Amino acid sequence: MISLEPVGVIRSPYTESGQAPRQGRDSPVVSTLELYPEYIPCMGTMEGISHIWVLYWMDRADRHLLTARRSDWNEARPVFSIRSPARPNPIALSIGEIQAVGEGTISVTGIEALDGSPILDIKPYIRDIDCIPHSTK
Repeated sequence: MISLEPVGVIRSPYTESGQAPRQGRDSPVVSTLELYPEYIPCMGTMEGISHIWVLYWMDRADRHLLTARRSDWNEARPVFSIRSPARPNPIALSIGEIQAVGEGTISVTGIEALDGSPILDIKPYIRDIDCIPHSTK
């Protein structure tokens, strides 16, 4: 049995799925990651970190679809080969650019999460490890 415990919640202006961009990477919209009090010590100062991976639970996504289709595609595709929120375990992975750090909060751009989405984890983005120059996509 797998058990996950959220470490915080995302505050964003997006309240419905149609409002969020398909990919938030280039969006200037600021969202705030609010950590629960018991997880604030996990944060540190974030000094020297410009970007973070944010893993969160897409709690309003359809968990029963095995394929999904965007409006600009002719046919549905298997969910493990695309970035659709509809999937058996709707875990999202986004890179946020840190704008500000407060007491238990991190303000970021680049996140396409809906307001109230539970945060599962936060990890620093490390260019030398996370960038794969020879990848095909």
